[in-house]
Amino acid sequence: MSKKVFYVLVIAGLLLALPGSLVLAQQDEAASSGTSEGKSLKDNLKSRLQAQRDRVQERRQDIEGEVKERRAAAGDRVDKVRMEAQKRLESKRADRVRMQVGKITMRFEAATKRLDNLAERISARLDKLAQGGKDVSVSKTALDAAKVKISEAKTKLAETKMALEAVADSETPKESLESAKTKLGDVKEAVKMAHAALVEVINTVKKK
Repeated sequence: MSKKVFYVLVIAGLLLALPGSLVLAQQDEAASSGTSEGKSLKDNLKSRLQAQRDRVQERRQDIEGEVKERRAAAGDRVDKVRMEAQKRLESKRADRVRMQVGKITMRFEAATKRLDNLAERISARLDKLAQGGKDVSVSKTALDAAKVKISEAKTKLAETKMALEAVADSETPKESLESAKTKLGDVKEAVKMAHAALVEVINTVKKK
């Protein structure tokens, strides 16, 4: 075989092998491109899913926030209604206490006035007896003692009246009312003692 023929055969072989190599190269390129595109689609899908999850989470948080705000608003309204109802109740209770205060104080004030009037009549009677030559020194001493007790009853009544009036505005009305009731007991006892002292004066006058 001549060198010329040999070179021709080599060139022909190279030409025959070239299309196959091109096809393989194109296939490799397509495969590489397909892999890249698949990865890109996967990443895109993953990104969309994450974005959707983020939107769902954000919406859930918004809904939870709205629910909390509504609950808080509802709680505030309930508290406001409860406070208003409590104030109305306390106002009615205060009105009842003031009415009771008025009745009680009027009763004891009337009692002390009666004692004052009785003491004045006794004093006038003693003056007449003295003008008639009677010795009324013992009776006058007893009368002075009775007037002191009447004054003490008035003082206790004033203190009790102030305590009773404070009950309506007290933050602890029950305790304040109990304290006022104790003072009322003291007033009642003071009035009884003043009355008893006047009765003792009257008894000394009757002996004249």
